[in-house]
Amino acid sequence: MSEVQSEYIKQAGERLKADFLEDIHIKPHPRQEDFLALPDEIFEALYGGAAYGGKSWILTMLPLFRGFYKHRGFKGIILRRKFPDLEREIIRLSKEWYPKTGGKYNEQKHSWEWPEYGSYMDFGHVKNPGDITMYDSAQYNYGSFDELTHFPEYPYIYMTSRIRVGTAHINVAILRNGTNPGGIGQTFTHNRFVAPAPDGYKLIRDAKSNTLRIFIPAYIEDNPTGVSYDPTYAQRLELLPEAEKKAKKYGDWNAFRGSVFTTFRPIRFPNEPDNALHVVEPFTIPEWWTRILAIDWGKRAMAYAMWGAISPNGRVFVYRERAWKGVDIANWSSEIREIHDENNEMPAHTVLCGSAWQDRGNDTIVSIFNKYSKLSASSSENTPGSRIIGLQLIHDFLRWESKRSLKAKGEFFDLDKYQYIYRNFGPEGADRYKNQFIDESEETEIPILQIFNTCKILIDTIPACIYSDTKVEDIEDFDGDDPIDDLRYFCKAVKRFLNGELGDRSKDLIIQNVVAEYQKTQDATKFYRQMEAVESGGSVIGKPVKQLRTMGILARRRRMGL
Repeated sequence: MSEVQSEYIKQAGERLKADFLEDIHIKPHPRQEDFLALPDEIFEALYGGAAYGGKSWILTMLPLFRGFYKHRGFKGIILRRKFPDLEREIIRLSKEWYPKTGGKYNEQKHSWEWPEYGSYMDFGHVKNPGDITMYDSAQYNYGSFDELTHFPEYPYIYMTSRIRVGTAHINVAILRNGTNPGGIGQTFTHNRFVAPAPDGYKLIRDAKSNTLRIFIPAYIEDNPTGVSYDPTYAQRLELLPEAEKKAKKYGDWNAFRGSVFTTFRPIRFPNEPDNALHVVEPFTIPEWWTRILAIDWGKRAMAYAMWGAISPNGRVFVYRERAWKGVDIANWSSEIREIHDENNEMPAHTVLCGSAWQDRGNDTIVSIFNKYSKLSASSSENTPGSRIIGLQLIHDFLRWESKRSLKAKGEFFDLDKYQYIYRNFGPEGADRYKNQFIDESEETEIPILQIFNTCKILIDTIPACIYSDTKVEDIEDFDGDDPIDDLRYFCKAVKRFLNGELGDRSKDLIIQNVVAEYQKTQDATKFYRQMEAVESGGSVIGKPVKQLRTMGILARRRRMGL
């Protein structure tokens, strides 16, 4: 610990200890005292590492030890991901100690009030990242995330804006958190608190806000009271899988290599560009956009289906999802057919998990699916290599930062050389030579993948993925990971379409131009002629296209006044 750090701890500790022994007559253990004694100038702090270090206890008791509740207007909040976790741990603990200081609990609001002082302590939960915005108009002197790695980054960053001094009676605005390694927030928590000082007790200054934060590590042996209650707890941790044992018993932050999809943005983060967003409001998808259906089948496991539409500009919108568990294949296949009938739509391509082609001694899964869905599915080709390729495609589809564009060579274009290359290597070789003299255009349609906010299963599953300890570059299997496997199949099918291997992408661009022209000119006669040309397989704007039945029907109906 640095000399400055030691002086901070010493001065703050002397000021605090008089308060926290006066009212509740219980003493924290030494590591918890270090955490309590952090000066209020340190805006953020993380306490934890190994299990049983007393994290939840110290976060709950901190407002009492610090005497915050005795300051008029004080407001505090402790957050967990799920309410049952609050109820089992934080709320029960508060009911044991808060009444000793005059606190009154409101069961409906999950809030403590000290009427004598007009101070409050709330308990909240943030199941989905966007739920944090319910605190948009709130302000707190003390904020705490218990099990911070259970949260994605956005709720935590958002909450930093809610922590502020709101009364002249208490000049405190601090965030104090606890956690073990592992979980969807592993990467951001590790990078924010642990990576700059793995051994802890080092002040970290934030480059953007200039505020201070610190990591205080805690281990099982730091909690002598807990060990005396349960002397064999540490031994029982040996029964856990290796990675989890390292995390829980030793507080090893390298046991879990972190979240896979760190660029996923269900809500836009502060100070990031407008396109750093993957979850969008639903809209009516134009009829002519190509649609792809991807399915990861299962009966005991989840069967999951996602529908996506590809815009003519190459962006992909997942607009519908369905999930079934314990449902016969024929039943959910029939439901898919009913969805298509009700919405008058038909996917241009359907991809199904490759295991559906396995011979099981009777009908294959794919044959049952095709029969009841009235579709013809193709295989996802589940090989180890294809899994990694699919994962890389997901990363590429989620990317919202532009790649560095290539600049033209600083020399003159040689027409003779171009013609020589054309004669000897064909148009592709000539184009490669020509492109060296053209600046690569900036990317505009990123991220490629957009997800309607109604697809909540997929949105919740993406940030839950962590890397496997045993399968290099792959995701650790977990219960409920089916949507991610399905997303691999989906992205591979979309890529094949964008590359021209499935269908004719130029058709969609032509139709978009026709519709855009009609919206601009309102020339219905020209619109009808062009649509009829599309239906007949002729040309529109000088380019041949295949039959597009729905647009032809639309043209005929409008001509007939329907």
